Amino acid sequence: MGKLRALRIGLLAAGLLAALAAPLAASAQALERIKTSGNLNLGFIDGVAPFSAKGADGKVTGFGIELCQAVADSVKARLAPATPNLRFVALKVDAALDSVAKGEVDLLCTPSVDTLKRRATVSYSLPVFNGGIGVLLRADSPRALRDVLNGKVAATGPIWRATVNRGLANHTYAVRAGTVTEEWVRDKTRQLGVSVNVITVDEDAKGVEMVRSRQADAFFAERVILLEQAGRDSKDLVVLERKFLIEPMGLAMGRNDDDFRLLVDTALSKFFTSATFPALYMRYFGAFDDATKAAYLGFSRP
Repeated sequence: MGKLRALRIGLLAAGLLAALAAPLAASAQALERIKTSGNLNLGFIDGVAPFSAKGADGKVTGFGIELCQAVADSVKARLAPATPNLRFVALKVDAALDSVAKGEVDLLCTPSVDTLKRRATVSYSLPVFNGGIGVLLRADSPRALRDVLNGKVAATGPIWRATVNRGLANHTYAVRAGTVTEEWVRDKTRQLGVSVNVITVDEDAKGVEMVRSRQADAFFAERVILLEQAGRDSKDLVVLERKFLIEPMGLAMGRNDDDFRLLVDTALSKFFTSATFPALYMRYFGAFDDATKAAYLGFSRP
C-alpha cells in the first residue's frame, strides 16, 4: 500500500513539473532561446505594406522587415561565432501578439500600436513610426460626408456627436478586425450614439475593395497603409489628410527580457542615426523632412 501511495505521489509530482516546464520554456530569455535553437524567429503579418508583405516570389519585404534585419545583424554579432538562421514566420493579425507572448517568435517585425493593454502581455521597442488612424473614401462620396470627416463642422461639442445627422450617420464603415482602429471606431460610435454599421475585414485590401465596390462608405485604418493600398495616383479613391488619432508604433517582443530589449533598442538607435536610414525611409514613405528627422532623433537613445 505504501509503495502504491509513493508511486501516485511521484506521478503527481511529475505532472506538476511538466505543467510548470511549459510556461518556463515559453518565457525563456530570447538570446538564450536563439542560441540554443540556432534560429532567430521573426514574426510578420502579411499584406500590411509598406510595413510587411510577402511577394509572389516568397520574399518578405517592408519597412518593418528592414528594421528587423538591422536587429538580426546585432543578434548575430552578439552570438558570434554562432550564426543563427533567420526564419520569417507569417502570423495572423489576431494571433500575432499571442505568438510573441508565448515565445513562438522572438520579435514581431510588423510595427504595432504600443498600448498599456498590450503591454500587459508583451514589451515594445522604442518607437519606430508615428502612425495615425486615417480614412479612405470614394472620390465621388457625398461632400457632406467628406467635410464631416475632415472636421469641417460648425459645432461646439465633440465632432462625432455633433455630426450624427450631418454626414456620419446611416453609413457603413469598414475596419480591420483585431486592430486598435477597430476598438477606436466602435468606442466612438458607442460613446456618441452614432448610428452606423461597422463591419470588419481580415485584410486591408478587402476594406479598400469594399469602398471601391460601394459595399462600404469608408474604410478606417493606419493612414500610410491606406495610401499604399489605394495607390497614390488613384482616381476613384481618396485618403483624407486628417489623422483622427496619433499612434506611436513599435516592435513587440517578450516581456521581462531587458537584455534582448536593450539589444533591439540599441540596434534601432544606431540605424535611425545612420547615413543609410533617410534613403530607406524615403523609399517607403516619401520625404524625409526636418520634422521626420527630428522625430527619429527623438526616438533614438544616446
